[in-house]
Amino acid sequence: MNRLTRREYLKTSAVMGASFVLPRFAIGQAGPSASSKLNVALIGAGGIAKTCYHECLEQNVVAIAEVDEVRGAEGFETFPSAKRYKDFRRLLDAHGKALDLVIVNTPDHTHFPATYAAMERGIAVHTQKPLTHNIWQARTLQKAYHKYGVQTVMGNQGHTFEGMRQIREWYEAGLIGEVREVHAWTNRTTNNTLNARKTLPAEPIPNTLDWDLWTGPAKLNCYNSKLCPSGWRWWWDYGLGGLGDIGCHTLDIPKYALGLGYPSAVYTDPTINFQHQYHDKPRKEAGATYVYEYPARGDKPAVTVYWYEGGHLPQRRDNMVSASGIQGVLAGGCMLMGDKNTIYSPGMRPTGPRLLKDWAELCRALPERTLPRAVGNPVKEIMAAIRGDIPRPGSNFDYAVPLTETVILGTIALRSGKRVEYNPESMTFKDSALNAYIKEPVRQGWACGEGLLG
Repeated sequence: MNRLTRREYLKTSAVMGASFVLPRFAIGQAGPSASSKLNVALIGAGGIAKTCYHECLEQNVVAIAEVDEVRGAEGFETFPSAKRYKDFRRLLDAHGKALDLVIVNTPDHTHFPATYAAMERGIAVHTQKPLTHNIWQARTLQKAYHKYGVQTVMGNQGHTFEGMRQIREWYEAGLIGEVREVHAWTNRTTNNTLNARKTLPAEPIPNTLDWDLWTGPAKLNCYNSKLCPSGWRWWWDYGLGGLGDIGCHTLDIPKYALGLGYPSAVYTDPTINFQHQYHDKPRKEAGATYVYEYPARGDKPAVTVYWYEGGHLPQRRDNMVSASGIQGVLAGGCMLMGDKNTIYSPGMRPTGPRLLKDWAELCRALPERTLPRAVGNPVKEIMAAIRGDIPRPGSNFDYAVPLTETVILGTIALRSGKRVEYNPESMTFKDSALNAYIKEPVRQGWACGEGLLG
């Protein structure tokens, strides 16, 4: 079958499965029939890729691209029949016509070329968060989403959680009143700016690693074990620090619940820090507080979102510690501060939101559900969308791109030390010196998506 015919077949199978009483094992095999399984490729088989193993075990994992034999060993063992490649471009050239889904699990700096390469071949994509490493890449993927018409999702798992929908329903039902402030925080520390002052010495490249392919479109630096396999996030050439790591999870809460668009201004202010209300430990050098200013939306007031990391913490509120324990508070969370009550969601994702005032009474009579629930995590969502069971995943690229850009704007504020005022229509900054952050130089041989934005 060619890919288009196969997709239509999968959708037809889903409809027929809902129309007839015959169980799936009536064809002689337990579980889904072999012909209804999706053909999947993994780009990156270790680390965060392990979160998708369970769903992929029920499909046909046709091929794996992995530049690090040690990092990818568990993936190779889990999917022994998958064809192995080092270069994802060779994988897509060989199997692109047969693939239904590509799952991108690489470091941030290679999210874009791997994702775009799949999309331009007409293949659905699941890409880990943050979606991209810069704003131009994010916007190009959004444009590609519409041009190529494929299903897409970013792997911010909390967007599919019950708690995410509860928070929005509680807000829309008026339980907390109008929200003018949001406080979100993580225990991650963005050491990227401090690390940028260092020069790492060259180390021998392990014979199990293709360092050139790992580097991809980024500047080809000397190999050092502090970068690969797991330290890359804390170096600007490859990652976006603590905000890039956790922001697409926790800042998704106010975006989704309050319907926030792009901020009108973003800046950092190290003086906003209430960690002394929780403990007497000294402040970390890389501790930071980011301030996002959002304009009013219709009849809704302007909102200021504060993001704390590296040990910085929001002002302590009544019932916070009793709700999640001191260690729970220190780990991270989010508070939507209304003029009637506050929604507190402990942790990086909305696993157990609650109201800070009168919770014992209010939890007995919470508002009825008004929002559709997700069919499962982002991997399950995109598989369902490919089959035609749902229109599209919740964190599709029309949703994920503005969220990713919002996170990136914070990193630009931190890196530049400036007040960042961004025009999302023109993809430019009021301070033109900041426009250099829109798109980074691309190493020869790795350019893609050029010209798509016009």
